[in-house]
Amino acid sequence: MRAGNIIHLQFEPGFNGELEDARQMVDIFKKVKGKDKALLLVIYDEDNMFSKEAREYVASDEVSQFLKADALVIKGLALRIIGNGYLRINKPNRPTRLFNKADEALDWLRQFQE
Repeated sequence: MRAGNIIHLQFEPGFNGELEDARQMVDIFKKVKGKDKALLLVIYDEDNMFSKEAREYVASDEVSQFLKADALVIKGLALRIIGNGYLRINKPNRPTRLFNKADEALDWLRQFQE
């Protein structure tokens, strides 16, 4: 957790997330978020991947009950293409944006703090 109810999630190189991984992460978000919806900062390594089912779940209304906005820090062209596809196809029901740098992502997330 960061100040301002921001959850900081960073994936190790080579991590490939499946639906069960996504469910476990969301369960942790529920426990650490406090009484309000949390903001999510995610930093990906360039070789991280997520299954179609995991992407669908993370974008779902169920997860939007706990998260107010997502800032995704993307490294590498392949992951940027996947990230853009996630935004267009899965259409999370909360503000979600891709960034190249964590400091820019944090600045953007702070606009959603109460």
